[in-house]
Amino acid sequence: MLQIERNDKVEIWTIARLEARNALNAEVMLALQEAISRAAHDTQLRAIVLTGEGNCFVSGGDLRELRHFTLPEDAAALADNGRRICEGLEQLPMPVIAAIGGPAFGGGAELAIACDMRVADESARICFKQGRLGVTTAWGTFPKLCALVGPSRAAYMLYTGHELTAQSSFSFGLVDTVVESGNAVMTALAWALDIAGAAPLAISEMKALFRDQSFAYAELRARERERFIRTWSSDDHREAVEAYFERRVPVFRGR
Repeated sequence: MLQIERNDKVEIWTIARLEARNALNAEVMLALQEAISRAAHDTQLRAIVLTGEGNCFVSGGDLRELRHFTLPEDAAALADNGRRICEGLEQLPMPVIAAIGGPAFGGGAELAIACDMRVADESARICFKQGRLGVTTAWGTFPKLCALVGPSRAAYMLYTGHELTAQSSFSFGLVDTVVESGNAVMTALAWALDIAGAAPLAISEMKALFRDQSFAYAELRARERERFIRTWSSDDHREAVEAYFERRVPVFRGR
């Protein structure tokens, strides 16, 4: 579920599935889409903080729900739903700040990248583990990640699937600041309240300028979607998911 707390002209959106480490399931994805649609028409809202319940941001997609969605059309729906959320966050007229209080893995890392800014708790970990699951990124993430950290560091993160500490994420340019444990939401909220004190039209137009940079990425994002669909419906992805549930090392065959 998605909990929404209003603080004057700022909202805190909390993904609250702590029992599943805040994994993204269909209910959460729909709730995020609905929240984005509502926020887009809220003329009094000035900034949003996106976070996860407890000591976790988002651990990725909920494999228990996705385990049997193996067809290309399943992959297309997953790619389109996630991209709709990420692009929806980018298209909002007000800034969205990710408060990363713990693991942001897979789809959780993609969700954090879709936000305008990122505050990381010192215990945060960011990992693009898609390759370990036999898939690519899917939600328009690839060009934005390259723009944030550069192609070489993006390649390191995507190819190895290594977990980055909060400090490593900061040195790479993946997050904007690292704060003491437990302070990510408080810091992000302070930033959001500062933003709320600025002229809303100016902030909206400046955010639009940042979006304008992405026009050249449209074709690359389309190709990312195609490659995700191809890899999601591959034997390697099915093997990775089954190995996860059987608690063994996957045997990849490149098909």
